[in-house]
Amino acid sequence: MKLNQWNNLYGMLCIPILFILLQSALYAQTYSDALTFEKNGETQKALAALYKLAETTKPENDQYFLIIDKIISLETDISKIIMAVENKILKIENTNQKVQLIKKMAVLMELSGNIEKAGEYYEMIYKLNTSDENLLYLINAAIINLETGDVEKALSLSKFVESKAKKLIDLQKAILLTVYIDILEGSKDIAFKKMTQILEDKYTEETLFIIYKISYWYDIKDTKEKAGNIIKKTHNQKVLDELDIYQKPFSPLFLFITPETEKIVIENNQNTLYAYIQTGLYTSLKNAENMMQRVIKTGLPCEIMESTRNGEKYYKVVVPVKTEKQIENYNLILKDSNIESFIIFN
Repeated sequence: MKLNQWNNLYGMLCIPILFILLQSALYAQTYSDALTFEKNGETQKALAALYKLAETTKPENDQYFLIIDKIISLETDISKIIMAVENKILKIENTNQKVQLIKKMAVLMELSGNIEKAGEYYEMIYKLNTSDENLLYLINAAIINLETGDVEKALSLSKFVESKAKKLIDLQKAILLTVYIDILEGSKDIAFKKMTQILEDKYTEETLFIIYKISYWYDIKDTKEKAGNIIKKTHNQKVLDELDIYQKPFSPLFLFITPETEKIVIENNQNTLYAYIQTGLYTSLKNAENMMQRVIKTGLPCEIMESTRNGEKYYKVVVPVKTEKQIENYNLILKDSNIESFIIFN
């Protein structure tokens, strides 16, 4: 082969290699810039860089996962996350990465009050990976369907989990969901039999408490007494008394879904609160603190509440309120300051 032919071949080989290297360098620089913006508290600049990267990086590239993950962590506009990120997640070829991001989206939707979307994501998790470990997400989907009024779908999902569950907690939560539906449909006798069977067989602490609450709220005396006696023996009377303060109306979300941990990070809490007004939800404490400062400037009290779900930390920025009148007044103040908010009852 002649020298000029070798040179042409060499040039042809070098061009794609050079292109790949340039693309990699471009990614590193831009992603590095995004991280720097984030570190400096310039969230919107970081997001602008990340959204640009999301359009120019191929979904099969592992870097694509990092970009989308970071967008979910930084973006506070829930509707924008759904519109901009949902389709991008579905393009990812790696199922584990896809499931990981959808889990984050589900929790984010749930904590931000968009429970219907959370239900869709929880169901999607199991469809993508039908492992025993993911049955709990299908239970969450059933609970949310029940909360939003789709009793038929909730019952169908509960029965499916009941037929597949190998873990005792998954099986019993599925059964107790059907118990709840039985009661709503007026079949207290059937509900009583199912709860009695759980108490006589082997129960978990969580299902024991659920049985007591259901029995207490719907005046099913025998299971209330039996579950109450067990709680007093395994815990104490104080724990039982605390359960008795909760009165109807309540919701399936309150009954079945509880965060792994929830604590006040910045404590200026009042003794008795009627509710909280949530003004933001973040995965970054720094961003949460920035929002808290915005709220404080309006003259309102403000706290950051930390929740851990599925190993991921979330920071809620909330305004504590004592009365319905305060809710009305505080919401007007927040609205005048262009701060979106919604109510979380205590």
